[in-house]
Amino acid sequence: MTDKVKVICASNGRCVINSRELNIRRIWRGRGDVVIFSKEDIEKLMYDAAFSNMIREGYLYIEDMDIKKEIGVEPEDAETPTIILLDDKTLDRFWRLMPFAQFKIETKSLTKAQITMLAKYAILHGEDGNIEKANYLSDISGYQILKGIELEKQSKEV
Repeated sequence: MTDKVKVICASNGRCVINSRELNIRRIWRGRGDVVIFSKEDIEKLMYDAAFSNMIREGYLYIEDMDIKKEIGVEPEDAETPTIILLDDKTLDRFWRLMPFAQFKIETKSLTKAQITMLAKYAILHGEDGNIEKANYLSDISGYQILKGIELEKQSKEV
């Protein structure tokens, strides 16, 4: 029997894998969608640039730590940061609950794509965060968080 591997979508948008060589087509409709693969399919798909990039950047997330180590997306050493699943609960913890000092430390281990996800979450949920985090997130993401929050607030009022 083959091992089953859950792959979770961490992106707000749709993610699609369409590998003609492997005859594999899967669609995640949005954040939280789960698709099950065999371990063999995951190992083969890691040679597909699109799938590999989505895993390494955090758009797609594999729960099984052993599988992640086997395919080379989870570091073997303790110093290298690990990719975390940025679900709504984790994004809320970063934006609303986490103290600023811890926020600065923990955002250093996020990928560029995950920083972008956090920035977009901050813009949508701006009233719950703080200005220090918004300014810091603006610096590391390239998004103007405070301006985005203001525009988002205006669009809700209209």
